[in-house]
Amino acid sequence: MTILFSLLDFIYLPISGISKGAQPILSYNYGAGRYDRVRRTLRLSLIVGTGFSLIGSLFMMTVPRPYIALFTSDLALLDTAAKMLPVYIAGNCVLGANTIFQQSYNALDEGIKSFFFAFFRKMILLIPLLYILPAALPKWGVMSVVLAEPVSDFLTTCANSVVFMRFVKKKVPKQV
Repeated sequence: MTILFSLLDFIYLPISGISKGAQPILSYNYGAGRYDRVRRTLRLSLIVGTGFSLIGSLFMMTVPRPYIALFTSDLALLDTAAKMLPVYIAGNCVLGANTIFQQSYNALDEGIKSFFFAFFRKMILLIPLLYILPAALPKWGVMSVVLAEPVSDFLTTCANSVVFMRFVKKKVPKQV
């Protein structure tokens, strides 16, 4: 799991940089009433963050062995992790959008929404899924535990997408 989590950081950290880099631009322009710039910044950061997330995840899902080989030369561990990485990283395809949403809430003075979705992802979804999936999918073994992360990521991003689109519509009016 440590290797899988470390590989997730290869994708997540640049997305975090994109989202945190957009924060001051969003905040400044929101405060200045330049909603057109807020919308453009949101759109651009979502495109870049989601694109990076999707492309990075697809690379790791299709050819996992070279990435895992960065951390181990143990063939048994390499084989096991190569089977787990595509499952574990699958939720990361959409995690770029979720990260942009959460940092944008912070930038637009709605930090409680950001906190809620972080809490929702890990505490409300992930922890119960770590118990539910192995019971529901006993033949999957440890892979059902690995599956909990992408399921949690996907469900959180879906819920956050709905809330974020409504939030932007209400908080960032279109200028005429």
